[in-house]
Amino acid sequence: MKTLLELPVEFSERLRVTLAQSVELDTPELFIEFAAWAQTTLIFRGYTPATLNRAIETLASDATLVNASDRKAALSTVQQARATLNVVRLCEMSLIDAESESGAAARRYLEALLEGDEPSAAREALLAIAKGRKALDVYQEIITPALHEAGRLWQRNEITAAHEHVVSNASERILAQLMDLAPPRAHRDLSVVTAAIGPAQHQIGARMTADAFAMCGWHARFLGSELPTDDLLRYVDEISVDAVCLSATLACDVVAVRDLIQELETRPIAPVVIAGGRAFDAHPDLWRKIGADAYAPSPLLAVAIANELICHDCDDSGG
Repeated sequence: MKTLLELPVEFSERLRVTLAQSVELDTPELFIEFAAWAQTTLIFRGYTPATLNRAIETLASDATLVNASDRKAALSTVQQARATLNVVRLCEMSLIDAESESGAAARRYLEALLEGDEPSAAREALLAIAKGRKALDVYQEIITPALHEAGRLWQRNEITAAHEHVVSNASERILAQLMDLAPPRAHRDLSVVTAAIGPAQHQIGARMTADAFAMCGWHARFLGSELPTDDLLRYVDEISVDAVCLSATLACDVVAVRDLIQELETRPIAPVVIAGGRAFDAHPDLWRKIGADAYAPSPLLAVAIANELICHDCDDSGG
């Protein structure tokens, strides 16, 4: 029998975990989407579609992967994934609209970072501010598309993981510069904690969300990623927050978000929990399945939703 050993370890392990979690969450789309992403990524690294297909064949029969009662659901999910893989998606279209002014700035921003020229990238962001753009608009229209495009280029094997990390790490430093330029806002008696579930390189969305709350007058604390669950919960208890925003980029991190939400719900006064990140973007009802109070596709919408859920008379609209 063929095994998952034909694939790089990181892919085979994520296939296993994502299938198990898709079954547990009754959301087969999580695994199907990951399988399609993996196919594209592997093709650009010299693997044939048949290699991934053979690996997926072994998953539903793996007794260590899912309980016997879930085997039928696992098999159905695998079959749906295999049907999806009959169409190869090569992600040929750029995620940056270079025809727009912001898109052209995002392209220049990304190209500067890929060339190791962080000062030039920072100037693109700062120039947009000088032209009257708000910091949160620069986040949304320049930095976010550039980050997504870097991910697409990595998937197509056009840049290395090192390049992608350079883009991510430099962008965090540039975010700090933009945050320093944001006009001060009077703080209200509302507090939020944001955190990313998963690898450190996927924490920028949670950082942007914390910045958005701060620019809208909240006391905001960004906890980063890879924080032990017990420490995160202890910190939330210590400062008694009104809202917690949890971001997940990878499908295999959604169960961890769910488990955190379940723990937060046991508190005497449970904070509002807003889910976000690319793991939720393509699955409109996933946040409900894991018990979140809401889903926000962008940092500013997270603020608006929190305002709506916590205090209906809030009037803030952004940096």
